[in-house]
Amino acid sequence: MLKKIPALIILGLFAMSHAMAEVKINGFASVVTGIDLEDDGNPTNDYSSRTADNLQESKVGLQWSADLDDGMRFVGQTVARGNSADGFVLAYDWAYFDFNVGDSGKLKIGRLRIPFYKYSDYLDVGYAYHWVTPPKSMYSLNFSNMDGIGYQQNFNTGSMEHSVNAVIGRYQGTLQIGGVDSPGNLENLIAINYSAVMGDHEFYIAYAQADTYIESTSVTTLSGFASNPNDVLINGDKGSFVGVGYKGSFGDIGVFAEASQVKVDDSVIQDSMGSYFGASYNMGDMIYHITYEMSDSEGKTITGSSAPAEAGLNANARALGSRSSEGTSNTITLGARKDIGISSAVKVDLSSYTEDRFQSAAATEKSEQKALLLRVAVETMF
Repeated sequence: MLKKIPALIILGLFAMSHAMAEVKINGFASVVTGIDLEDDGNPTNDYSSRTADNLQESKVGLQWSADLDDGMRFVGQTVARGNSADGFVLAYDWAYFDFNVGDSGKLKIGRLRIPFYKYSDYLDVGYAYHWVTPPKSMYSLNFSNMDGIGYQQNFNTGSMEHSVNAVIGRYQGTLQIGGVDSPGNLENLIAINYSAVMGDHEFYIAYAQADTYIESTSVTTLSGFASNPNDVLINGDKGSFVGVGYKGSFGDIGVFAEASQVKVDDSVIQDSMGSYFGASYNMGDMIYHITYEMSDSEGKTITGSSAPAEAGLNANARALGSRSSEGTSNTITLGARKDIGISSAVKVDLSSYTEDRFQSAAATEKSEQKALLLRVAVETMF
């Protein structure tokens, strides 16, 4: 009988908390089908030219929040993302408590979204923007969450609305080097995003930095050919991110642009820049848009232990760019979106992608590869 008492107490407490807390559940889903119409080596690593694929960018997510006492709330979010190798992979993106601070401040503790971009808070919610996916030249980092503490403060000055969002903590998970997933760790991660809205115009600027660690067999091997291995290894080097953006409306015409730079000092990781700009035209429940995006990965010259070692070292380092190797790429996307009802949309994007990169460590000159991606998406919120 005594053994049953703790279980009864737990059940009773759960029933009380369930009765006291107001729980809200929301969800979103994206089903994306695409194919590469250009048979030129599949340079984007997204879609092939053999068959249509609806796993690469499809996703289903659930978000729930429980309003607790005295301005306290819990928020959680899980997302199942399409993966060509493993089907849908489930991840726990958000899990945090937030607390109201005064009338316009909010303190958050737990697993948070890092405020890198314009669309950081709703990056996975395809219904929130007109593209099938945001431009990858800008939204290039393969991680978006961290564990730590965040604070957001909103305030007004005249007709302008301001928001400051700052987070501090740590990321542990997967980072990419040379397009290959590797164990990574970002310690002492600090990010701050300032945004302002004035009428139909929105601006933001963001900065983040962290001590960067990436475990990579290929990087460790390369470090043996350097006069100073620490110039190659990614062992606590300062990584930084800077981003700016603008979005505005002029009647039925919208304009938008973002740009970013990512650097990891004193390491083999190449400096990379990404940007895009474009325009849209609204016609009732239809939106037509065009976007031009650019990316550039610039390699570093590393001193070798000898002249032959240095030549091989820098040749191999060229193959460790943000996508696949050192070089540039650009994409032009034409698209249309049609809203259906109050919370669903159908989208069609046609993207012409061109890159000019060193395709391997053995290559002595950059070569051009192309892709022509046709993607169709159905997006919804519920």
